[in-house]
Amino acid sequence: MNNGIKIHTLRVFVDEKGNFGNPVGVILDEKNQIDKKERQRITTGLGFSESVFINDLRIGDVSIFNPRKEVSFAGHAMVGTAWFINKTTSQRIDSLTCAGGSIKTWVDNDKIWIRANLSMMPAWQFEQLKNTMEVVNLSPPLTLSKKHTFVWAWLDEIKGLIRARTFAPDWGIPEDEANGSGSMKLAATLGRSIEIMHGKGSIIYAKPWKSDFVDLGGRVIEI
Repeated sequence: MNNGIKIHTLRVFVDEKGNFGNPVGVILDEKNQIDKKERQRITTGLGFSESVFINDLRIGDVSIFNPRKEVSFAGHAMVGTAWFINKTTSQRIDSLTCAGGSIKTWVDNDKIWIRANLSMMPAWQFEQLKNTMEVVNLSPPLTLSKKHTFVWAWLDEIKGLIRARTFAPDWGIPEDEANGSGSMKLAATLGRSIEIMHGKGSIIYAKPWKSDFVDLGGRVIEI
C-alpha cells in the first residue's frame, strides 16, 4: 500500500524457475482518482524502472511512468500488465492501449507476448562486446557518459542466444534488470529471433514479425 493505494508488484521476464525478472508496479485506477503528479510521485518512490496505472481494465487502457516522467511505451511494463489483466479478469485480453498506441497481446503456454511497432520505442545505443564476460564484468560508470545504452554479446550466435545488460541513468534507471524495448530493437536490427539472458539472469524472447512490428515475450510472476 502507498497512502492507501494498492500496488501490485510483478517480476517480468523471470527464468523457468521463477527467479530474477524486472519489477514493475501495477495500480488499478479506473475511477481516475490518482492525478498525474501523484502517479509520478508513486513511481519515483517505488524505484522501479516503470509503473503502470490501469485506467480501464476491460479495454486495457493504461498509462506508463518511469522515475522521471510519463512514457509512451515500455516493453517489460506492457508484458507484465497483459499478464496481470489476464490474471485479474475472467477473459483473456487481446490488446492494450498506451500513449504510444495499440499493442496486440496473447498467451503461449507459460509465456505472455506483446506485439508493438518500433516507432513506439525509445532510442537505444547498442554496444556489442567481444564476449559475454565483458558484458558481465562491465562497470556501470563506464556507460554513464552515454544515454540509455544496451550492451550485449553472443552466447551462441547459431542458436540466437545473447547476454545483455542495459543502463539508463538519464531516465533515473542506473541499470535495468530486463529491458523489453531494447531487446525488441535488437531483434529487429539482427533480423532474427533471439533469446536474451539479461541483467543477473532474466530471460527475454524477441522476434521480428513483419514490417516494423516486433514480438516480445516472457514469463511473469506476482510477488
